[in-house]
Amino acid sequence: MKKRKTPSAPMAAAICAGVLVTLLFLSYIMSSGLLHRRSIGITLPTGDAEVPVTSTGSQLLTAQNVADVEITPDNVRSVIASLSRPDAYSCIIENRLYYAGSSSSLRCRRYVRDGLIRTDTLTETGSVRSSLIRRGDTIYSWNADNSAVFEGSAGNFSDDAAAMLPTYEDVLADGVVPLTAGRTTTDGEPCIVVSFELDGYRCAYSISASSGLLKSASFYSGDTLTRSVTVSSMVNEAPDKAYFSLPGGKTLLGE
Repeated sequence: MKKRKTPSAPMAAAICAGVLVTLLFLSYIMSSGLLHRRSIGITLPTGDAEVPVTSTGSQLLTAQNVADVEITPDNVRSVIASLSRPDAYSCIIENRLYYAGSSSSLRCRRYVRDGLIRTDTLTETGSVRSSLIRRGDTIYSWNADNSAVFEGSAGNFSDDAAAMLPTYEDVLADGVVPLTAGRTTTDGEPCIVVSFELDGYRCAYSISASSGLLKSASFYSGDTLTRSVTVSSMVNEAPDKAYFSLPGGKTLLGE
């Protein structure tokens, strides 16, 4: 990975220390199988009368149509496949791992607009610890306590993996068989609920029919809860342009 700016040795050490906890946390998740790969390029189903009809950019229409469908284990994958994410939004994503009578958490804030995705890793007090912006095939990352920006190729990098965000696409993976399915209302939003088994875990997802984004997820090993995920503070508006600028003021929008 090439550098935009060459930091001093102390600065480099600070950067490494700043991301060490996050890297260890992600390493545990990746090795345990709790974080699943995201399928890319969802194809809208056709020819199925039980699949809601949607139009591009109409999230409210999607929610209304989903409300008119009886969701069952037999059709839930088709209903979920008809959802789409908004082009611009912001939210907070919190992961909590449970182990040996204790737990640990990772909180991130996400901003999306104009094809750019920014993920901020937060401290326990809610301040920004580190930031990462993806623009096309390029990633920019830096720590909040210095201005050294690292730039590199995205490669197989997943924006959802950066925030440890499972997605509804997991339900569409080959071999996944829904165990239960239905609907609920969470924070005033109509949601699809579905449970299934994947990689040895029983997964329970709640997916917003309004935004097409995950609202919550729980992972169980047997009857033991091992991980929970919540998505909150959802705003379906374009975030301020300032969130897509690098330290020093260079904007990544419109280039």
